[in-house]
Amino acid sequence: MQTQQAISHSPLLRLANFITILGSIAILASLTFDIVKENTYLLPGSLLDLHLVICLIFIVDFFAWTLSATRKWRFFFNHIFLLLVSIPYLNIMNFLGIELSKSSYIFLKCLPLLRGMVGIYYVVLHFSRSRLHSLMLTYIFIIIALSYLAALFFYAYENGVNPALHGFGNALWWAGMNITTVGASIFPVTAVGKTLAVILPGLGMIFFPLFTVYVTSLLEQSDRCPSDSATEQKD
Repeated sequence: MQTQQAISHSPLLRLANFITILGSIAILASLTFDIVKENTYLLPGSLLDLHLVICLIFIVDFFAWTLSATRKWRFFFNHIFLLLVSIPYLNIMNFLGIELSKSSYIFLKCLPLLRGMVGIYYVVLHFSRSRLHSLMLTYIFIIIALSYLAALFFYAYENGVNPALHGFGNALWWAGMNITTVGASIFPVTAVGKTLAVILPGLGMIFFPLFTVYVTSLLEQSDRCPSDSATEQKD
């Protein structure tokens, strides 16, 4: 894949990808602090400025990748989604004086995280030993990322109105149990919570075949190894 090769051979792009990941971690940390510690979804002025800086870094990073691509326009249009999620919509709305609902505000605040997750995903693939290994790492990364984001959304909307929810740890447990299709004893009471309760098991079933393919491939490899060694002994 062109992106993986670029990470391997270009120190400048590796640095840009590293800065992108740091920016994503900063957004995730501020989001977690606002929702879990401050029990609010609004960004104060300083964090809103940080959000702008990080989004600008994402945009610069995107165009750096585009300029390094062999087919620049093809890369641009194939990855334009990464540019769209990097736009600082919150800062634009704040500058225009447009008031957003809680759902819209949290959604726009989380949107740049998608760009960072793509960067982390490419790094995971870069350090994987084989295609089979990268498959398992991809599955683990997707499950952890979706569970954490779902827990943040669930806690933001259910905290204070759901008597069964006691702390962010419960929200993480709820998200993990639902995405693995096991289910949890905490039942959502808000529209967003109920929507997540439907979406998470569905996503879990969609991505679970990655895990089954990994296990099946391991079993096939273990079955081939004894037969190969027996053949070598006969020779």
